[in-house]
Amino acid sequence: MKRQQSTSSRRGIGRVLRGMAAAATLIAITVGLPWLFLIVSGSPIPDHIPRWSQALAALSHRDDGTLLLVAVKYLAWLAWAIWTGTVLLEAGAHIAGRPAPHIPGLGGPQRLAALLITSLGVAVIGAMTSISRGTALPTTTPPGLAADAPPHHGTPVLRNVAATEPTPDSHSPQVAPTTPPAGKRPLTVPADLRTSRRPGHRHTVVRFAFGSAGLAPDARQAIAAAARDIAAHADATQPIVLVGHTDSLGSAPYNQHLSLRRAQTVRETLAQALPPGFRFQISGRGESAPLGPEHHPDGTDDPAARARDRRVEISYTLAAPDTPHTTPSQANPRQGEPPAATATPSTPTPEPTSPRPPAPPNPPQTTAPTHAPTTIDLPSGAMVGLSFAAGVGTALAASRLHRRRRHRTPATGPDLSATEPQPKPAVRALRRADLAARQGGHHDHAQAPPRTDAERLHMFPVASSGQVVLGVRGEEETTVPISGLTLGLTGPGADAAARALLLGLLTHAGDNSIELVIPRGDAMRLLALSHQELQETARRIRALRITTDTESAVRLLESERIHRARLLDTATDGQDLATLRADDPTEPLPYLLLVTSTSQEHQRRLEALSTASSEYDIAVVTLGTHPSGPDLSVDEHGNVIPADSGDTHWQGLRLFHLTATDARQTLDVIRSAHGEPESAPSPTEPDLAAPSPPTPLQEANTSQHHPAHLRVLGPPTLSAGGSELSTGIRGKARELLTFLAVHSDGASRDAILEALWPDIDQRHAVMRFHAAVNDVRRELRRASGLTDQSFITVVADRYRIDAELVGVDLWHFRTALHKASRAPDDRIRAGLLQNALDAYKGELAAQQPYEWIEPEREALRRLAVEALTQLASLHEPDKPEQALAALEHARSLDQYGEEIYQRIMELQARLNRPDAVRRTFRLLETALEELDADPSEETRQLLWRLKIPRAKHQSEPDATSSRQWRGRHDT
Repeated sequence: MKRQQSTSSRRGIGRVLRGMAAAATLIAITVGLPWLFLIVSGSPIPDHIPRWSQALAALSHRDDGTLLLVAVKYLAWLAWAIWTGTVLLEAGAHIAGRPAPHIPGLGGPQRLAALLITSLGVAVIGAMTSISRGTALPTTTPPGLAADAPPHHGTPVLRNVAATEPTPDSHSPQVAPTTPPAGKRPLTVPADLRTSRRPGHRHTVVRFAFGSAGLAPDARQAIAAAARDIAAHADATQPIVLVGHTDSLGSAPYNQHLSLRRAQTVRETLAQALPPGFRFQISGRGESAPLGPEHHPDGTDDPAARARDRRVEISYTLAAPDTPHTTPSQANPRQGEPPAATATPSTPTPEPTSPRPPAPPNPPQTTAPTHAPTTIDLPSGAMVGLSFAAGVGTALAASRLHRRRRHRTPATGPDLSATEPQPKPAVRALRRADLAARQGGHHDHAQAPPRTDAERLHMFPVASSGQVVLGVRGEEETTVPISGLTLGLTGPGADAAARALLLGLLTHAGDNSIELVIPRGDAMRLLALSHQELQETARRIRALRITTDTESAVRLLESERIHRARLLDTATDGQDLATLRADDPTEPLPYLLLVTSTSQEHQRRLEALSTASSEYDIAVVTLGTHPSGPDLSVDEHGNVIPADSGDTHWQGLRLFHLTATDARQTLDVIRSAHGEPESAPSPTEPDLAAPSPPTPLQEANTSQHHPAHLRVLGPPTLSAGGSELSTGIRGKARELLTFLAVHSDGASRDAILEALWPDIDQRHAVMRFHAAVNDVRRELRRASGLTDQSFITVVADRYRIDAELVGVDLWHFRTALHKASRAPDDRIRAGLLQNALDAYKGELAAQQPYEWIEPEREALRRLAVEALTQLASLHEPDKPEQALAALEHARSLDQYGEEIYQRIMELQARLNRPDAVRRTFRLLETALEELDADPSEETRQLLWRLKIPRAKHQSEPDATSSRQWRGRHDT
C-alpha cells in the first residue's frame, strides 16, 4: 500500500511539474514575445493610416532597410497572432471536451498548443482533486518497448452458441508460448465462456400510486432489494426485463404511455443501484394485462384490485448454479487486472486462494461441443454470424415502422395495387436465419422472442455487450472484447472481413455504446457508396463517424484519448470508464473503433493509440500492416492464412466476411431503420405479382354459400360442416392455405416451395408440399361430405383455392374495397368500406411467424388504415364523432402514422377541443420517441395554426376546406 501511495505521489508531482513547464512556456510565448516585440520595435498599430499616395511614394523610392524591418516586424506580430488563436482554439476545444478542427498548414504549432494546454489542464485538475487515480497522461511508447505493454484484451474467446449440459473441467497442459514478431505485443486469452443448464428466473413487482410514475418510499425499497439480488445472483449476460402496467381507469393511449413511463422510471433507478454493464428491456402494456377483475361480484369498484394492477414487473435470469457469478465488469476485465484462468472441459477449476499469476502469452484455447448453427451462408458466398442476423432482422422491423410514419393515404382512397417492398436477397436470407434461430431458441437474448415489429423496435440498434464476434473456428464463435482490439487485416479478403465487422457493430450500437471512426475514402470503398450517399448515411446513423482522411481520424482519437485520460485521472480510485458511464449517462463515452488504411506517416501515432487502448475503450483495426497488433492475412473465403512466424494462435479461424453487394443491401435496411427512406424496391417476382382486381368468380365468393370457410385475417382458422377443423391439418398445411389465400390468382409450385420450404432440398420439399395439399383435401372432404371435390385446384401448374367451395375473408375484404372505389356516391362507398372493415378482424395470420408473410401483412394493414381514413373523410361533414372514432380506430392499427394524428388534431379543433388537440400531439411525440424521431415540421405548423385564436368561421372549417387540405397533403 505504501509503495502504491508513493507511486501515486510521484505521478502527482510529475503532473504538477509538467503543468508548470507548460504554463511557463505558454506565458513565455503568448505574453513574453509581444512584450519583447513592443520593446524592440514598438506597437504594430500605426499612428495614422497612410494615404494611397504616401504608400506609392514609399514603395517607389530606394529602400534603405526600413521597409524590410517593417515587414519583419509585422510578420512576427502575425505569427504571434496565429499562435494565440491556435492556443485559444485548443483551449476552447478541451474545455468543451471535443477535438479542435484541423487547420491546414499549422499542424506543428497546433500539436504543440494541444500538448501544452493538455499538460496544464491535467496538472490543474489533478491538484484540485482530493482523490486521484494517479493515472499519468498517456505518452507515445517507442517501438522497442511495445512488448512490455500491459496485457492486451483484443484476443479471441470461444463461445458456445447453444446451451449444452456441462461437463467437469480440468486444467489443460500449458503450451510453450510462441514469440511474437518484433514490435508486436503478445496475446492473452480471457477465460472461456462455459455453458450450463437452462437457468431459472426471478420476478419482483414494484407498485405505483394512481396516475403516477413517481416512486414511493416502499417502491424504492423494493427496487433496492431487487438490485441487491440481481447483483448477487443474476446472469449479467441476459437482459433485465421491465414491463409496466396500469389499472383500467383512463383512456387506453394514456394508460399505455403511463405504463411505459413507469417502466422507464424503474429502469433509471435500478441502473443507478447496479454495477455497470447490465442491459435492460423495457415495455409498457397499459391496462391490457390485469392481475384479476377490478370489480367486486356485485359490480362495485374494487380499489385494492386496481392498486395491484398499478405495477412494474421486474424479471431477470439467474446465473446457473454450477457456474460462478460474475458482474458485467468481471465479464470484461479491465487492463491491469489478472486474466482469468483458462480451463478445458474435464474437471472443475478450483477457486484461487492467492492472486493468480499472469497468463502465458498464448494460453491454450478451449472449446465445447455445440449443436446449434453458428454461421449463415448468404447466396453470394459471404458468411456472417447469428448476432449479425439478429441485428439485421431487428433493423428490418424498425424500417417497417418508419415507413408507417411516412405513409400518406391517397386522395382516391385505398390503393389496392400498392405493394410492400420485398427484402433484398441478402436481407431475406438473414431474416430467415434470424427467425429460425428465434424459434429454436438459439439466440442468447431470446427468452421470449418478440413476435411483432413494435415489440422488437426498442431492441434496435441492439445494445452492445462490449464484445464482437470476429468469426468461427470449427463450430465455435470467436469473440473478442471491443476495448483494446488491435488487428491488421491484409490479403484479398481484408476488405470483406472489415465490412462484416463494421456492419455488425452498426447493428449493435444501441444506447450510443459504439462509435465507428473511418476515413471517407476507406468508407466509400468498403460500403460501396458515393460521396453524397456516404454523407447522408453518416447523418442518419449516429454511430458512424466519417472523417476527411486518416490524419483527421487519428487526431480525433488522440483528442478523445486525452479527454478520457483526464476523466480517469480525476476519478475515484478503482473507477474505470464503465463506472463513469453508469455514474454520468450524459457523458458520452462509447467504445471507439478506428478502421483505416495504413501509411508510414501515421504508423507511430497509430502505435501510440494502440498502447494501453483497452483502458480507454479504444480499438484500432488497420487495412494493412498494424504497427503493434497482430496481422491477419485473409483469403477471399475469410480463412486466416497461417503466419510465417509460427504463431498458431489464429490458425483455423475463418472470419465473417461480406461482399460489397451484400453490404449495400444490408446498409439500406440499417439506414431505413434510422428513419431514412429505402432505396427503390426491386421488381416483384412474376409468380408473386401484386394482387389484381378481384375476378367475377372471386366477387361471387363473397356472397354465395360455401361448404368451407377460411379466415386468415386474425388467427388462421378453417371450418367446414359448421365446425372448426382444429386437428388433422398441421402447421405447414395451414401456412399453405394462408399463402394461397394471399395469392388468390394462384401460385406456381416453385414459388410455394421457395416461400414455405426455402432451406430444404427440392425432392423433400416437393414431398412435403404434396403431403400438405393431401392433408387439406382429406380433412375438407371428410368435414364437408364432398368426397369428389379437390378444394385446391391446379391449372397450368398454378395452385389456387377453389373459390366456389371455400369462402375466404381476405377476398371479401379486397372485393369490398374494390367495389368502394367504383361506388357511384358517398353513401354506398361508406357502406362498402364498412363491410370491408368488418371483415378485417386482425392482422394477416396473427401471431404466426411465417418467413414470407411480413410484406403481405403490412400491405393489408395499410389498406385497412387507408379504408378507415377514407371512411372518416366521408363521415366528417355530417357525422364528425363517427369520423373521429374511425380515425382513432386507424390509430389503434398504426400508432406511428403521422398523417392519422394530423387528421385527428384537425377534427378535434373543428369540434372545439383544444385540450384534445394538444393531447393528440403529445401522443404522437410519445409514439415517435420509440422510433427516435420527432413530429415533422408540417405537424408542428398544424398544431400552431390550430392553437391560434381565430374567428368562428375560420376556426370551424367546412368540409370543402378540410378536403382541400387533405388533397394537398396526399399528392
